[in-house]
Amino acid sequence: MYFKLYKTKEDTIKEWSRQLNIINNGNYPLYETVSKTLSHWKETLNNNLGMNTFELKENEESTISGWKDKLNYIYNK
Repeated sequence: MYFKLYKTKEDTIKEWSRQLNIINNGNYPLYETVSKTLSHWKETLNNNLGMNTFELKENEESTISGWKDKLNYIYNK
């Protein structure tokens, strides 16, 4: 699966949730805000990888942009 950026951060998170849930058996729910979703996913992704690769940046857009390449590297090796 290829992780890309969509028109809005909400659209991006919604599609990534769909993709991550297919790959990881439903561990990536959506929360009421993008910020809460990213915060939860950060913990889940880092726990699944066994290292602190994913971090929250100064804003949601920067976090999503930074995670895009990491997710593609991990899931498209």
